[in-house]
Amino acid sequence: MGLVLGAISAVTILCMLLNSAHSDRTNERRIHIAIPLSLMGIGFVACAVFHEPVLVIVALALVPLGYCSAYGPFWSMPTQFLTGPAAASGIALVATIASVGGFLGPALIGFLKSRTQTHTTAFALLGALALVAAWLSIRLHGSTATRSTQQVAVPN
Repeated sequence: MGLVLGAISAVTILCMLLNSAHSDRTNERRIHIAIPLSLMGIGFVACAVFHEPVLVIVALALVPLGYCSAYGPFWSMPTQFLTGPAAASGIALVATIASVGGFLGPALIGFLKSRTQTHTTAFALLGALALVAAWLSIRLHGSTATRSTQQVAVPN
């Protein structure tokens, strides 16, 4: 089992580096966030649907692969349309929301598991939320993503 986990981690690291490098090279963030989050969502939903252990392990491997691959492009986005103190505040707000999610997520999974006696509902919910996050990243329009390259005239 250790070899399987090690292989999953190695592939995750490779995909994280490749996705981040390609995102930087193309200066495109939305797709480089949406595709990994979609993979993560598919992994969670597949865990809810499949019951064959090998398929569940493969599906679960998509979760860290997607999450970690989206991490670099995601954290580089706020500075594309926020500067100075606003950027610091925006990043702090995102980190705070993530911390709250880090508490509420496991609590919600435990609650759903105790109510349904299975992880199926929790995995389906997590998959749906990841797919919603992917959709939201696509909906973030290019007008804000290109703001950092536009000159803004400041009145005297």
